[in-house]
Amino acid sequence: MLRARLATAAVAIPLLLALILYPSSWPLTVFVAVVAIVGVAEYAGMAFPTRRGECLLTIGLGTLVVGAAVHGLTAVGAALAFAVSTGLVWTLLARPDFERGLADLGLLLLGILYVGLLLPHFIFLHQVARGPQWVIFVIAIGMVGDSGGYFVGHLWGRHKLMPRVSPGKTIEGSLGIVVASLFGAAVCKLLFLAELGWHETLALGLIMAILGQLGDLSESVMKRTFGTKESGWLFPGHGGVLDRIDSLLFPVSFLYYYIVLFR
Repeated sequence: MLRARLATAAVAIPLLLALILYPSSWPLTVFVAVVAIVGVAEYAGMAFPTRRGECLLTIGLGTLVVGAAVHGLTAVGAALAFAVSTGLVWTLLARPDFERGLADLGLLLLGILYVGLLLPHFIFLHQVARGPQWVIFVIAIGMVGDSGGYFVGHLWGRHKLMPRVSPGKTIEGSLGIVVASLFGAAVCKLLFLAELGWHETLALGLIMAILGQLGDLSESVMKRTFGTKESGWLFPGHGGVLDRIDSLLFPVSFLYYYIVLFR
């Protein structure tokens, strides 16, 4: 497992850096859009494993929202309005069991919002001032924190964090994520975000470490509810797309709005 994780990281990290630092933003935009669509498809497969119609509707509306994200938040708002309206009309006309249909619509819209809306915030973040550096900041904190939690949890993990949600996660591993994330934030400040003060750097690192773990646990709730162990198989040693991005979705959304509103 560890060897597969390291091999995947050895390939993924240089590729991500090349996409993020490329002079034009379109390679990262295309990459994020493709990953988001795959993530929506993984969610649809977990939520509706035996129902082709609901699965295809989720993927179709999710693809629409992701495509709109390429054109900015205003287009996303229009796409979401269309998705909600279409979902309600689908419940009205195609689901005689409308009570269950409305519950399925909730699952459908959750997948669209969770992946199709949150993940494109990497595109939005990349377009702000010093956007590439901020994107690296998010990914670095996530990856360093994940690695710190993995090793601390395996070496010293004794006390379960939320056993019903994720039996393998421990309080010690959670603290390891926080410490490693703070270290990752500090390294980023020293290397390419010198304008950040130390208090701001550590505060952002702490908040993003907590949000990342909440995002990870939230995806675990989905997998437990849907009865799946992993969202997919795309990344050896890591599972599917959702298994890799779950700890990044909340932090990237938070950081984008923090920068837009307060910097």
